[in-house]
Parts: sequence; structure tokens; C-alpha cells
Amino acid sequence: MTEKPSPDPTAPSAAPPAVEIDVARTGGIAGMTRRWSAQPPEAEASEWITLIDRCPWSEAGNREPMPDGFVWFIRATWSGTGPLEAELPDDEVVGAWRELVDAVRDWSRQSADPDRPSR
Repeated sequence: MTEKPSPDPTAPSAAPPAVEIDVARTGGIAGMTRRWSAQPPEAEASEWITLIDRCPWSEAGNREPMPDGFVWFIRATWSGTGPLEAELPDDEVVGAWRELVDAVRDWSRQSADPDRPSR
């Protein structure tokens, strides 16, 4: 039996995405969780960082969600920063939050089916 060679420690590893945003919506009557993610290319990073920066991260999650209501979990990271995280009841996903969530959902759908026309 031959052993598999060890990975070359000097070989470059795949570079992490320039920007990564994960969105999950959980709750509702059925209690199901839906997930979306966007990892846009470096050329689009500044547009996504602008969307991220417009969200009021420090004000997120100050209220309890409604019973049987949706709760949104949003996490964003980009080169050189720690992750930003927010947990929001459904009725707080408005304005900049809504724009970010919709952009991630659209990007996720497009990357899953590149032939599908965008909305």
C-alpha cells in the first residue's frame, strides 16, 4: 500500500474571497432555515463593501423577534477585517439591510443558475 503524498506546505493556498456575505432566514410557522451566500469577485468588492458599510451594524438586534416570525442572521467579512454579524427580526430588515439581503439573495441565485435572468 502506498501513502498519499503530503500537501506541499510551500504551495500557495486558494486565496479567500475578497468579500463574503452570508444570510440565513429562520423561523416562521414551519421553522425552516433558508441560506444564501455571496462571494463576489475582487473587481466588485468595493460595491459590496459600500452596501455592507451602509448597514447600521451597531444598532442590530436590540429587539426580540415576534413569535413565529422570521429572524435574519447576516455575516459579512472582507479582506483585512473581522466579521460583522447581525441578528434581526423580519420587520427590521428594511433600508440598507433590505438592499444587502436582496443583493446577496440575487447573487446567490445567479451563481447557482448563471443562465437564469436577473430580476
